[in-house]
Amino acid sequence: MNQEPARAIATVYVVDDEADYRFLVQQVFTRFLPHYSVSLFAGGEALLEHMQSTTAHPALILIDIHMPGMSGQQTLLKLKQASHLKSIPVVVMTSSTSALEIQACYEAGANSCLAKPIGLNPLRQRLTLTCDYWIHAHRSMTYV
Repeated sequence: MNQEPARAIATVYVVDDEADYRFLVQQVFTRFLPHYSVSLFAGGEALLEHMQSTTAHPALILIDIHMPGMSGQQTLLKLKQASHLKSIPVVVMTSSTSALEIQACYEAGANSCLAKPIGLNPLRQRLTLTCDYWIHAHRSMTYV
Protein backbone atom coordinates (compact mmCIF):
# COMPACT_ATOMS: atom_id res chain seq x y z
CA MET A 1 0.00 0.00 0.00
CA ASN A 2 1.51 3.35 -1.07
CA GLN A 3 1.24 6.11 1.43
CA GLU A 4 2.16 9.70 0.77
CA PRO A 5 4.71 11.10 3.20
CA ALA A 6 3.03 13.17 5.89
CA ARG A 7 3.29 16.88 5.32
CA ALA A 8 4.61 18.92 8.20
CA ILE A 9 1.94 21.07 9.79
CA ALA A 10 2.35 24.65 8.60
CA THR A 11 1.72 27.46 11.07
CA VAL A 12 -0.38 30.49 10.23
CA TYR A 13 -0.32 33.64 12.34
CA VAL A 14 -3.46 35.78 12.41
CA VAL A 15 -3.23 39.36 13.70
CA ASP A 16 -6.51 41.16 14.37
CA ASP A 17 -7.73 43.34 17.22
CA GLU A 18 -11.34 42.09 17.04
CA ALA A 19 -11.83 39.20 19.47
CA ASP A 20 -14.97 37.97 17.66
CA TYR A 21 -13.09 37.77 14.36
CA ARG A 22 -10.18 35.90 15.98
CA PHE A 23 -12.67 33.46 17.50
CA LEU A 24 -14.32 32.87 14.12
CA VAL A 25 -10.93 32.34 12.46
CA GLN A 26 -9.97 29.87 15.20
CA GLN A 27 -13.20 27.95 14.58
CA VAL A 28 -12.57 27.79 10.83
CA PHE A 29 -9.05 26.42 11.33
CA THR A 30 -10.19 23.93 13.98
CA ARG A 31 -13.20 22.63 12.05
CA PHE A 32 -12.16 22.91 8.40
CA LEU A 33 -8.38 23.38 8.24
CA PRO A 34 -6.98 21.14 10.99
CA HIS A 35 -3.87 20.46 8.91
CA TYR A 36 -2.68 23.97 9.80
CA SER A 37 -1.61 25.22 13.19
CA VAL A 38 -2.90 28.71 13.93
CA SER A 39 -1.67 31.30 16.44
CA LEU A 40 -3.76 34.39 17.12
CA PHE A 41 -2.48 37.82 18.11
CA ALA A 42 -4.55 40.84 19.20
CA GLY A 43 -2.18 43.38 17.68
CA GLY A 44 1.06 44.11 15.91
CA GLU A 45 3.01 44.64 19.12
CA ALA A 46 2.05 41.17 20.39
CA LEU A 47 3.06 39.59 17.09
CA LEU A 48 6.45 41.32 16.97
CA GLU A 49 7.20 40.50 20.62
CA HIS A 50 6.42 36.85 19.95
CA MET A 51 8.52 36.74 16.81
CA GLN A 52 11.51 38.21 18.65
CA SER A 53 11.23 35.53 21.33
CA THR A 54 11.26 32.51 19.03
CA THR A 55 13.28 31.07 16.18
CA ALA A 56 10.27 29.24 14.72
CA HIS A 57 8.49 31.24 12.04
CA PRO A 58 5.07 30.85 10.46
CA ALA A 59 4.49 29.83 6.87
CA LEU A 60 2.02 32.71 6.47
CA ILE A 61 0.87 35.82 8.33
CA LEU A 62 -2.67 37.20 7.91
CA ILE A 63 -3.01 40.72 9.27
CA ASP A 64 -5.68 43.39 9.59
CA ILE A 65 -4.91 47.00 8.60
CA HIS A 66 -6.99 48.85 11.19
CA MET A 67 -5.80 48.11 14.70
CA PRO A 68 -5.25 50.39 17.68
CA GLY A 69 -1.65 51.02 18.65
CA MET A 70 0.54 49.65 15.90
CA SER A 71 -1.48 49.42 12.70
CA GLY A 72 -1.27 46.52 10.31
CA GLN A 73 0.71 48.65 7.87
CA GLN A 74 3.22 49.65 10.56
CA THR A 75 3.55 46.01 11.64
CA LEU A 76 4.06 44.97 8.04
CA LEU A 77 6.84 47.54 7.60
CA LYS A 78 8.63 46.20 10.70
CA LEU A 79 8.32 42.61 9.47
CA LYS A 80 9.69 43.43 6.03
CA GLN A 81 12.60 45.44 7.49
CA ALA A 82 13.86 42.42 9.45
CA SER A 83 16.06 40.35 7.14
CA HIS A 84 15.14 37.07 8.84
CA LEU A 85 11.38 37.76 8.57
CA LYS A 86 10.94 39.48 5.22
CA SER A 87 10.54 36.26 3.24
CA ILE A 88 7.42 35.26 5.20
CA PRO A 89 4.36 35.95 3.04
CA VAL A 90 2.03 38.52 4.60
CA VAL A 91 -1.55 38.82 3.40
CA VAL A 92 -3.55 41.83 4.52
CA MET A 93 -7.17 40.98 5.29
CA THR A 94 -9.22 44.15 5.46
CA SER A 95 -12.71 45.55 5.36
CA SER A 96 -11.28 48.72 3.81
CA THR A 97 -11.99 49.52 0.20
CA SER A 98 -9.69 52.54 0.13
CA ALA A 99 -7.41 52.27 -2.88
CA LEU A 100 -4.84 54.47 -1.08
CA GLU A 101 -4.73 52.16 1.96
CA ILE A 102 -4.43 49.06 -0.20
CA GLN A 103 -1.67 50.66 -2.29
CA ALA A 104 0.16 51.67 0.91
CA CYS A 105 0.05 48.04 2.08
CA TYR A 106 1.59 46.82 -1.17
CA GLU A 107 4.26 49.51 -0.89
CA ALA A 108 4.98 48.34 2.68
CA GLY A 109 5.59 44.81 1.37
CA ALA A 110 2.24 43.00 1.50
CA ASN A 111 2.15 39.95 -0.71
CA SER A 112 -1.60 40.33 -1.19
CA CYS A 113 -4.53 42.42 0.06
CA LEU A 114 -7.88 40.67 0.35
CA ALA A 115 -11.33 41.74 1.51
CA LYS A 116 -12.42 40.26 4.84
CA PRO A 117 -15.34 38.00 4.04
CA ILE A 118 -18.50 38.13 6.11
CA GLY A 119 -19.86 34.84 7.43
CA LEU A 120 -18.47 31.42 8.22
CA ASN A 121 -18.57 29.82 4.76
CA PRO A 122 -17.08 32.78 2.88
CA LEU A 123 -14.35 33.01 5.54
CA ARG A 124 -13.65 29.27 5.26
CA GLN A 125 -13.35 29.55 1.48
CA ARG A 126 -11.06 32.60 1.68
CA LEU A 127 -8.79 31.05 4.30
CA THR A 128 -8.62 27.74 2.44
CA LEU A 129 -7.67 29.35 -0.86
CA THR A 130 -5.24 31.80 0.73
CA CYS A 131 -3.42 29.13 2.75
CA ASP A 132 -3.36 26.67 -0.14
CA TYR A 133 -1.84 29.28 -2.44
CA TRP A 134 0.70 30.96 -0.15
CA ILE A 135 1.79 27.88 1.77
CA HIS A 136 1.70 25.19 -0.91
CA ALA A 137 1.30 26.35 -4.50
CA HIS A 138 3.34 29.54 -4.33
CA ARG A 139 6.20 27.95 -2.39
CA SER A 140 6.49 25.06 -4.83
CA MET A 141 6.70 27.28 -7.92
CA THR A 142 10.05 27.44 -9.62
CA TYR A 143 11.16 30.49 -11.50
CA VAL A 144 13.22 30.27 -14.64
